[in-house]
Amino acid sequence: MSNQSVTQNGSPRLARSLTLTHAVLYGLGVTIGAGIYVLVGVAAGRSGMHAPLAFVGAALVMAFSAASFAELGTRMPVSASEAAYVQAAFKREWLSLAVGLLVVATAIISAATISVGSAGYVGVFLPVSAPWIISGVVLAMGIVACLATVQSITFAGVMTIIEVSGLGLIIIAGLGQGTEIVTRLPEIWPSAGDQAAWVGIAGTALIAVFAFIGFEHLVNVAEELKEPSRTLPRALF
Repeated sequence: MSNQSVTQNGSPRLARSLTLTHAVLYGLGVTIGAGIYVLVGVAAGRSGMHAPLAFVGAALVMAFSAASFAELGTRMPVSASEAAYVQAAFKREWLSLAVGLLVVATAIISAATISVGSAGYVGVFLPVSAPWIISGVVLAMGIVACLATVQSITFAGVMTIIEVSGLGLIIIAGLGQGTEIVTRLPEIWPSAGDQAAWVGIAGTALIAVFAFIGFEHLVNVAEELKEPSRTLPRALF
């Protein structure tokens, strides 16, 4: 019961032990893991130098969802998140159950994508077949999930720092190739008449939306955040 406390009416609730730093690192870790390392190559293959615009467009679209989650999460800072919101709005048990199952399905698909993507990276260092790597990743993450929330999210925070450091190394390596990467930045924005480029950006943006899947998981730990009304919106954005 170390992760629980009891309300005045005797019902159990989760202890509020997570800080803004925990929340930001957790959200960043899930988002970067799902979208940047796995999808950036796909986006670049479809849109080339215009790919960053697709990510910006996806971010602007997802900002509306982030605002909605921030509002709902502060009004109802509970671990059930989406299912709880639907139950409060429509008072339909079957509907909230369906939404909860959809959330589970989304998490399974996202985890599967990340696990398969990680096999490509781990396989560079370990001569092990992809199915074994994927199974090992899933098993290892399952063990981490069994830890106390503070411990598992702290682990996720450490992994986030490693992920961001990897991106930093890529940026440094790119800048080390000369000034062309900077002088060609204006080419990211295509001309207004380049219809093919804009269509490609729009299609890539649909894929890039997946890169932001994960930030909404922050509402699932809202019940364990300190001062969720302040911490949750800041962490989401």
